[in-house]
Amino acid sequence: MKNILLLVFAITFLTSGYIKAGDGDEKDPKHKISFSNTNRFLQDYKLAKKEFNYKTGKLVEFFVDFQLGASGTNANITKAPGSTAGDYTTTSKLGYTTGALVYLNLFNMVSFSTGLSFNGRSFGVTTPSYGLDTAQIKPGKTSYIRGNYLDIPLNFNIGGMLTEKFGLWFNGGPYFAVLLSTPSDNGTGLGYKNFDLGLVGVLTANYVFAYPFSVLLGTSFKYGGLNSLGSTQSVDKITNTNYSLFTGLRFQL
Repeated sequence: MKNILLLVFAITFLTSGYIKAGDGDEKDPKHKISFSNTNRFLQDYKLAKKEFNYKTGKLVEFFVDFQLGASGTNANITKAPGSTAGDYTTTSKLGYTTGALVYLNLFNMVSFSTGLSFNGRSFGVTTPSYGLDTAQIKPGKTSYIRGNYLDIPLNFNIGGMLTEKFGLWFNGGPYFAVLLSTPSDNGTGLGYKNFDLGLVGVLTANYVFAYPFSVLLGTSFKYGGLNSLGSTQSVDKITNTNYSLFTGLRFQL
């Protein structure tokens, strides 16, 4: 149906360029469409049709986001029940984020998204200064726990293009992450694990400056450690929160 409407529009536009100047059969040359203008119209028509078909009839959208992102991570360490040691203290550290997502559209409004992203979630930690029940933990020692993860989100995406140029998207749901490099314990007694299960929410705005290219601006929040990132004789549970801000380039296929 949409192809028929597009064809009728094209024929109407082309034929309207020939308007009679009087009662005779001659037509006013001022209103004739030149071959160059006709070719330009056909090129614009093909481009508009391609974009229209893409936006309305494509089930799978593949976005490649080239991001320049920075993040900060805060950790929360809960000591083991019954421990007489003092509390672990942590400090936030900067990290990074980059990746690619695949969007599966549902009803042109709600979609499921997944993909791969690389994230740096690191933090500083200082061990308790007293009451330690093992000689393997050094009291009052400050260390830097580096965590470089490969994240796999399994999220729902709500949003879309609000105007022809501007879009707003929200991704939310669980993620699974694999620690790519095991951090050194450095006498902290954290028992850091190589797997992370958490929740993520991402808000992204895109501006189409030259279809199919868009510039991005977004922010994300992650709550990690639903499975506990560490557990030892002295540590009961480790969780973290990660905030990021990113910009970059999106390419739609």
